[in-house]
Amino acid sequence: MADGRRIEVFEGPRLGDGVGSADLESVLAALESFDPDMSWKRARSRVLPMLPRVRPLPTPELELARAMLPPGILVGFGIDIGPAITFVTMPLLERWRVDPAALAAAALANLRDTAGHCGAETVLHDHIADIPVSVVQTGHGVAASMLLVPECLERVLGPADRFLLAPMRDILIALPPDVDRDFAAWLADEWEALDPNHLHLGGFRYGRGTVAPESIEEALARA
Repeated sequence: MADGRRIEVFEGPRLGDGVGSADLESVLAALESFDPDMSWKRARSRVLPMLPRVRPLPTPELELARAMLPPGILVGFGIDIGPAITFVTMPLLERWRVDPAALAAAALANLRDTAGHCGAETVLHDHIADIPVSVVQTGHGVAASMLLVPECLERVLGPADRFLLAPMRDILIALPPDVDRDFAAWLADEWEALDPNHLHLGGFRYGRGTVAPESIEEALARA
């Protein structure tokens, strides 16, 4: 965009029964209704944390607003416009006269509010090779971001310990806590291959309202 902001749009792959993706008409409608001169007063209720994807943005000169948030993920921030996202840059923060800490606090508050509307009905349950697999898709693009607000996960996944994967922004996969880590790595790779804008965050141990990262890459695990 002319003012240095970037719109990211991805019409996702067909993921199979029960797991959906945005259609092109919805994306175009969202872009047409977006106000690029939105004030902070209006944007504050719509900013969300954006987990880092593997493929960098094609405009590296943009100075994106970022923050390191628990459980140790360097996140960016975007304004939610439905099936598309406009990223928040440092010049935009300066125009808004907002500091990164306030931006992060607002984004996490919005994430908690969005996650609060997601329950067990957002989870698909299945088995792969006799291993129970639960897939969370919220329809709001925040399934993976719920790693940042683990206190909200119990509403969706229940109180039991889990091992979590986040291969896409709106996909969170829950496995048994003692799942074979080679299987977890394979499953993450399979899901990541479906989305050119996938995430690659490794695994996370979830239990008692907390999330802790764990590498599932053999080379990193042996380092």
